[in-house]
Amino acid sequence: MKYWSMLIGTLWCVTAQGQTSPFNGRTVVPPDSVGNYRLLIGGHFHGASSNASGYPAATLLANIDRVNATNANALLSTGDLFLRPDRDSARYAGSLFRELTIPLFNAPGNHDLEGTAYPAGRVMPVEFSMGQDRVVLLDTERDDSRVKGDQLDLLNRLADRAAATPGTHTFIISHRPIWAEGDARYSDLFEGNTRALFDPGFQEDVLPILRRMAKHGEVYWISGSMAGTAPASIFFQPEEKGITYIQSAIRDELRDALLIADVSPNAVRWSTMSLSGQVLRPVETYDAQWWRKNQGRVQEFHWRRIPYLIKKNVIHPAFSYGLATGVVLMLLVLVLRKRGRGK
Repeated sequence: MKYWSMLIGTLWCVTAQGQTSPFNGRTVVPPDSVGNYRLLIGGHFHGASSNASGYPAATLLANIDRVNATNANALLSTGDLFLRPDRDSARYAGSLFRELTIPLFNAPGNHDLEGTAYPAGRVMPVEFSMGQDRVVLLDTERDDSRVKGDQLDLLNRLADRAAATPGTHTFIISHRPIWAEGDARYSDLFEGNTRALFDPGFQEDVLPILRRMAKHGEVYWISGSMAGTAPASIFFQPEEKGITYIQSAIRDELRDALLIADVSPNAVRWSTMSLSGQVLRPVETYDAQWWRKNQGRVQEFHWRRIPYLIKKNVIHPAFSYGLATGVVLMLLVLVLRKRGRGK
């Protein structure tokens, strides 16, 4: 039995070594001889939605050396890696991908699907091993966020594998927190996210599979769709025994931080890396209660930005479209009123 466990572990390590990032060509390094490894996690790397530079968030670029110094086995992006992939791909290649010494993987967000750049980065699901543990990236932009077909089959296989190898950790990465949709405990915390048009069926289709996994090990579902009004870059909520829901994303703001998972065969130790030098709370304190208490805080307003904000909105295409639509509607109302009086 011990021989077969060693053989399976060796095969998994070979699988991990062969997993190469489609973005920077780096290969996943397997756990050390004791089974320890590190995952670095974040999302929304394009920063603010108004970022017109075509470069990743300044907070991320300013910390590339610190990111590399973590010596993480993999950097997992929770989606919206790009704002406009075709426009931004060359800038990302020069400023981020070439500088990263850690293999980068991305669970596609809505922005990542635009254009034709980096098609290999859209091939989902992605699965690789870290010793006996598994890392999975899903595409929650397809099928209206419903996990089905090959993605649901993969989760079922992972549940079978967890039963065969007790004590494993499973890390599931997605852009949308589909576990929050339709759940009154969490859905209001992430207002402004991209959402499914209909119920994605998480409670019926996916949660039972996660519970099967959780009987034999720990399951962490980590997402990254968080609107700009989020009070922190991290959300950490134990759902039930063996299942934890997490969010991790930056917005090119002072609150920006990456999530770190230091994994050993017996435990996962969570910590954060601030990208702005702020002192952060322990990861486990950023739960639903903390988020609800700190949500909606108004950011400091600088009156000197008023002229800039006016100009920004006036020259935006949406303003022109809205103005033209308003003029057309007004003319239509005047014409109808004039005809009504003529009768």
